[in-house]
Amino acid sequence: MKKMKFISLFLIFFLNFAFCYELEFKTLSADFIQTIKNKDSKIIYSGNFFATNSAAFWSYKTPNLKDIYFNKTQVVVIEPELEQVILTNLKDIPNLIKVLKNAKKLKPNLYSANFNDILYKIELKDSLLYKIDYKDNLDNEVEIVFSEVKKDENLNQDLFLPKIPDGFDIIMQ
Repeated sequence: MKKMKFISLFLIFFLNFAFCYELEFKTLSADFIQTIKNKDSKIIYSGNFFATNSAAFWSYKTPNLKDIYFNKTQVVVIEPELEQVILTNLKDIPNLIKVLKNAKKLKPNLYSANFNDILYKIELKDSLLYKIDYKDNLDNEVEIVFSEVKKDENLNQDLFLPKIPDGFDIIMQ
């Protein structure tokens, strides 16, 4: 389970910087469907994504509610069903800036990046992020498809401030 959380955080961090280097934007928002498959199971997550050049907010709606906030130094994961909050310093997440700067364009609208022997395929549609595919170290096939992508629209900055409910356990990692 910790490995799956790390992989999810890794991918989210990857996406935050992928936007910064592959696309010019002030703000970005989208709906997403994340599918994780292995030989025994398939899990489908869905939600909404919002980003600026300095912060990001992922709001998972299904199958479990979960909010993930990124800023330049910290990741905050709020899990209402578990009544817990996980705080992680961004330094604990792999630094992918070099990887993304070296992402190679395979053909129009298709890029690839390699990190820790994992190949990420990044697909754009109409110059906007459309899909990311990769296979992790546990042989999980991960696909995130973005829809309703909006670029450079006004976003309320309060959206990027974690809202930690009273009484939730706080776990420092």
